[in-house]
Amino acid sequence: MRIAICDDNELYIREKLRPLTERAAAEANCSAEITMFTDGGSLVGAVERGQGFDVVLLDIDMPGTNGKAAAEKLRVLDPNFFLVFVTSYRAEVFNTIPYRINAFIPKDSGDGAVTAELKRVLSDRMARRPEYILFDAVNGAERSVLRLTADEIFCFCCVRRKVYLKTGNRVYELCSVRISELARRFADKGFFEVCRGYVVNISKIRSVNSIDLELDNGELIPLSRRRARALLGRISDYVTERANEC
Repeated sequence: MRIAICDDNELYIREKLRPLTERAAAEANCSAEITMFTDGGSLVGAVERGQGFDVVLLDIDMPGTNGKAAAEKLRVLDPNFFLVFVTSYRAEVFNTIPYRINAFIPKDSGDGAVTAELKRVLSDRMARRPEYILFDAVNGAERSVLRLTADEIFCFCCVRRKVYLKTGNRVYELCSVRISELARRFADKGFFEVCRGYVVNISKIRSVNSIDLELDNGELIPLSRRRARALLGRISDYVTERANEC
């Protein structure tokens, strides 16, 4: 289990949070690889460079990139990790819900309560392993295999007869596939062909207007007028499904 702990108080990490995390991992019967960060910017930078984590423990009040700002960026880069806020500010619990938190732990909680909550999070993470999809990609003359979840994909697009897959911060050229094939293949995974050459993950749409839509990473995608009504219907269905899951 790859775990990141981010708090500007390094002493607190070393003397309390890391030992309790290690104890929780032992009680959950999982091995833990723990990486410590003392600011949100360093954590975000590590994930941008390809370092992934299964669970992230985040303080909220930090200089520079605070915990909520870091969580917002991390959710764009990797939607699948489990997020735990560990903070002195109990009142922030309601403000952290939009970041899809898996736990909220006040720093003044007893060691037993912290360990039990972390054990629950680690056990849930092990039980909910994501479904991965394999893609053939090309980089120059070399071919490789991508291993991604549907939730990591923001969109597919076709430009000058080349098909690309885009995540929150990366672009991959795919080979041996057509955009029409991807539109059919991913229709039941929450994707919609918003215009010719663009198939978008509905869960990544931040806003929609009459001519384009904006994704969570800020990218603007053109929207076909004749498909706008159908897209709004699919978004409404998606919101309803998410509400029923809660």
